[in-house]
Amino acid sequence: MYGEGNPEVTSLSCDTSTVKSGCMFFCLRGSKHDGHSYFRKAIGDGAVAIVCEKKLETQALQIVVEDVRAVMSVAAKNFYDNCADKLKIVGVVGTNGKTSTSYILDAILTKAGYNTAVIGTNGIFFNGQKHSNLLTTPDPIELHYWFKQMYLNKVDVVIMEVSAHAIALRKMRGIKCDVAVFTNFSQDHLDFFYTMDNYRQTKKSFFCEKYVKNIVTNIDDELGRELVASMPAVTYSVNGTADICAGDVKISKDASQYLLQVFDQKAVVRTRLAGMFSVYNTLAAISAAVTLGVNVDVAVKAVYDVIGVAGRNETIVRNDGTRIVVDFAHTPDGIDNILSFLRNTTEGKLIVVFGCGGNRDKFKRPQIAECVSKYADFAVLTNDNPRFEDPRLIARDVYERLTCKYKVILNRSQATEYALSVAFGNDTVAILGKGAEEYQDIKGRKFPYSDVEVVRNLIRAQ
Repeated sequence: MYGEGNPEVTSLSCDTSTVKSGCMFFCLRGSKHDGHSYFRKAIGDGAVAIVCEKKLETQALQIVVEDVRAVMSVAAKNFYDNCADKLKIVGVVGTNGKTSTSYILDAILTKAGYNTAVIGTNGIFFNGQKHSNLLTTPDPIELHYWFKQMYLNKVDVVIMEVSAHAIALRKMRGIKCDVAVFTNFSQDHLDFFYTMDNYRQTKKSFFCEKYVKNIVTNIDDELGRELVASMPAVTYSVNGTADICAGDVKISKDASQYLLQVFDQKAVVRTRLAGMFSVYNTLAAISAAVTLGVNVDVAVKAVYDVIGVAGRNETIVRNDGTRIVVDFAHTPDGIDNILSFLRNTTEGKLIVVFGCGGNRDKFKRPQIAECVSKYADFAVLTNDNPRFEDPRLIARDVYERLTCKYKVILNRSQATEYALSVAFGNDTVAILGKGAEEYQDIKGRKFPYSDVEVVRNLIRAQ
């Protein structure tokens, strides 16, 4: 520690745009910017203490630590009265299925009488209110702020999506989940993790006594089976023997059903969430609920009451019978899951509107193209969130590997309009990649955009 004084800290920040008088500023090193370069601005804007990883040329109070990110997580927890310790927390980890599993579990726990909160890709929800959330797992200062608000609003259980980035960036330091659910593992985020092994080991590292009290894991997944060796776990499976199993699975166009076995208890699960991925998501949620002590019959009834999850196989049927499905799928595995289901339940053509995100894992672009080609009769290649990349170059990475018939329309609303114009009767139009997102990220700006609203507006205009 260097500098003088013992100032009263009234706020925390790692972003100079939010620094105010009385602030403690954390100098984070990022891939593009180093917070150490902005300490003078932070001090000029009112910061009374700087947390850094090297001694800075200033007389202001500075606390030099080995890992600013880890310290920031613990400091945020302390600043917001350690409310994370006063809540039951369920963390959901996996490449795909985190959002759906979270929402299904939320429905089960609500029916069981808990006051719940959800933190994830679609937003932050509690007490009947939705709050915006820019990241799947918020940064620690924001995260612990929300924990305190939830505690003050008498929330019992927080269900949160825990991204691999959050694990790697130590956002979960100081938080111990009562239950951690593992859904599955497949390729994503290689722009950040570089190799599948790094990505794999990052997810695996979360499942230890430091972060988790109880594990619920999908043993139909190879990594899920590995977790059983790390500490005692409740296992679930569709394909084999586990603590909690789904058997005699029946899937239709708009529903799923299976025989549930929970240890020595049996029940029939009926859900209006269709597809094998929905079987896995409901099974994961039921397994987590049972681990928390919820009665199986209560869980089964709650699952039936779930009508849908925003942006996940969200279906709109046009007057002529055309099925339009909006889904967040943006990984090869996720796209394979939704398109295989749609292909098997479509009598006519399967038309796919999709793009790939900019400044993200480029290695999955050809794989996504191959996956779309495998199932689609026709594809409309468009923009997703191009960010700072040239949309034309992103499209080129994709169409070079497309083998189905396709058309490139980089304006997403026009691409959707075209897809709907060539669809009739028994056809299905799948609009993939953005799900419930309400924006497009283009050159650092978020422009309002919703796939669902565009579809509804187009149908109304016909």
